[in-house]
Amino acid sequence: MSDSQRIPIDGMTCSSCATRITKAVRKVGGVESVRVDLGADEAIVMFDPARTSLVAIGGAIERAGYAPRIGASVPTAAEALRRPDIRSGLRRLIGN
Repeated sequence: MSDSQRIPIDGMTCSSCATRITKAVRKVGGVESVRVDLGADEAIVMFDPARTSLVAIGGAIERAGYAPRIGASVPTAAEALRRPDIRSGLRRLIGN
């Protein structure tokens, strides 16, 4: 079973930074995919939690020279929609 997490990252300034982070995270065993969004200052990582962890992924990002905010991880849209408080807020927003 895979887990998907958004990891905010400080210190990225260019596309080379995003490429460096992507390469570093892909080397972590158990990572299935990674997409680094320079504009949003974050990485979206899909990984097997039985094989790796956010701490290991964060360590790879740190070794690449950047500052992941693991404690500030943002849930993916699917995870957020499972939260009752977010679902009720969206219903109020769209009028359902």
